[in-house]
Amino acid sequence: MNNTSTIILACLIGAIYPIYIVATHQKANNNIRQNEKYRLIDYQKTLFIFWGLTLLILFNFIAYKQPDLNFKPTLSLINLGLMILILGFAYFQYRASKITPNDTNPIIEKLKDVYHYLPKSDKELKWFMFLSISAGICEEIIFRLFLFEFLKESVNLIIAFTVTNLIFAVTHIGSGKNNLLSSFILGLLFSAIYYFTDNIWIAIILHISIDVNAGILGYRVNKLTKNKMK
Repeated sequence: MNNTSTIILACLIGAIYPIYIVATHQKANNNIRQNEKYRLIDYQKTLFIFWGLTLLILFNFIAYKQPDLNFKPTLSLINLGLMILILGFAYFQYRASKITPNDTNPIIEKLKDVYHYLPKSDKELKWFMFLSISAGICEEIIFRLFLFEFLKESVNLIIAFTVTNLIFAVTHIGSGKNNLLSSFILGLLFSAIYYFTDNIWIAIILHISIDVNAGILGYRVNKLTKNKMK
């Protein structure tokens, strides 16, 4: 049975955190579009939130062992094969981000909901890399290791899968309402990988690779666009 501390933490992650994101995402996006200095500020604010929630989860686990956080990588041929596929996918993504000036306009159109948020300078790219690695680690701990495991103790598996990833999708509303469904599906993929492999590190690596390559693509598009205008 979950103790009061764990229940409060679950309410913070499952209700207060997504409500805060929904209430503030439009203002944050508008600030970035109007003044690019807010992009870096938002990266730093997001990092603070990610690691703040993650540390609360870790402290709660150390104190109460609730829910069980399984950080131990499970080794098997299936897991090894899946890891190789994910690393191959990450490499393919990276190669695909090596674009030409003719590719910029279609990519900007495709990324129109998130392009303003992607890094545009060398400094922003470094911070975005740190943010991407942190998102992969922290969000998988927050949503897969904590919230999903917490819900599994109270509801059936399908509801736990669904609720976890609905909340995960809502916290990504900043990437545009049109991307909520894709965020939900991506969350289901991360959850399925974790559930069927019993290895959170596979989901973490996939999550990091997707975010890192998005940042690299945005940075390269901006650089090529500026060169075309010269």
